[in-house]
Amino acid sequence: MKKLALLVAAPAFILLSGCLGDVMEVFCETSPDSDHCFQAAAVQEGNGDNCEHVKGEGFGGGSNPPKDKCYLQIAENTGDPSVCANIQGGFMSYSEEECLKNVFAKHTVEDCKQAEDELRCRSAYASNGKGCGEGYTVQQGACVKPPPTEENKGADDDIESKAEADLNTLKDAATGKYMELLTKAIEEEQDDAKKLGLEKYKEFLEKTGETMETVTTTAEQLKEIKKIFLDSYDPSMDIDKMPVNKILDPGLFDRIKGRIFGEDAPTERSRADDALSVYEAMLKRQGDIDYLQKGRLERLQETVTSKLKDEGTSRIKDTAKEIAEGVAGTAFATVGIVDHALTSFQEAAQKEMFLGLAAAYNRRRDAIAQSNPGLSPEEIHKRTVAQVKDDPYQDAVNTGFVKYGNVLENGDCKDSGNPLCIDNRVFWTAMDKTYEYSHKAK
Repeated sequence: MKKLALLVAAPAFILLSGCLGDVMEVFCETSPDSDHCFQAAAVQEGNGDNCEHVKGEGFGGGSNPPKDKCYLQIAENTGDPSVCANIQGGFMSYSEEECLKNVFAKHTVEDCKQAEDELRCRSAYASNGKGCGEGYTVQQGACVKPPPTEENKGADDDIESKAEADLNTLKDAATGKYMELLTKAIEEEQDDAKKLGLEKYKEFLEKTGETMETVTTTAEQLKEIKKIFLDSYDPSMDIDKMPVNKILDPGLFDRIKGRIFGEDAPTERSRADDALSVYEAMLKRQGDIDYLQKGRLERLQETVTSKLKDEGTSRIKDTAKEIAEGVAGTAFATVGIVDHALTSFQEAAQKEMFLGLAAAYNRRRDAIAQSNPGLSPEEIHKRTVAQVKDDPYQDAVNTGFVKYGNVLENGDCKDSGNPLCIDNRVFWTAMDKTYEYSHKAK
């Protein structure tokens, strides 16, 4: 009777307290389905620690689907991908990769503002190529934001206001007090990516000061231009930071099939096919990066000429663009290269050449690794690329009619109109990361 009275009183208590998760936990201990009861309580509270109450009894092989689903639902609801790292996976369960995919489909890094551990949440986004978010940087693989104190704020934070009285033209910025402060800020900067962005910004100012010396500027304009360069050298979205496990890890059906029937040994063709899957995904990521960079270049042009209203505006825009591209190189890449590279290998007959080239990379790397066991993976990759470019058929037993070496002879997609080409920025990185993944998985 007491239990009945407690159950009757529970709804009123829940409404008053708002702590449905806490109330549910009281009853989960005696629930006939305690696992799902604890799961619902943890999800209601958004507290991953409470998923530990889910025992998952009755599932073999160390698998605990209800517990993994508990973490998955909390991650999906909160937008905190760091929760996904608690998922163990296993037979008939969920995977960390599935969890991350669902989080990224519905949330952005800015949702981390509500996370219990904001920096851990932001670092999880950054480690998956999504960036740390506005005002945060990556240091040693983690997102950080130093407190805004005089001792540790960035040396470049306030240089515009310090030199504002001496600013009138771009030449003033490139030769006066502002340049002295900027040089000092570069010397004191500890973050490698930010330091590079500041160095390129300084070089841009020096060149614009020479060629557009009469163009007026303000502290606010300089602050915006500086930010454009810093954004362009944020490494968090670079393709070499892109994890390939989400592309190559087997799905649920393949995992079940592998446990029942055993896994097939990879063939030369399957390895090459995997490498092309990574290449395609990386090309799409590079396309996103190129698009963002192009947008920054246009923003830079508009900022430089924001106070100009005469017939010389267009000429100065073009000059600013040329200087920025000359200084920053690929940091302001042109959109369109990736589209050409993507369509190059997707037609069936042409794809055979790309498969052949990927297989040639794998064969050569195997040979170099076996004969040079002391070399680092980075050096082995470097030698592999050089030797494949020099002689793509070095390890081929029977090349048949597929002359994949033609793909190399046709040049880079950014320079060549030939439909059979590769984007050298992306292709060899994809080969390297796929090879590393396949050998770590053994």
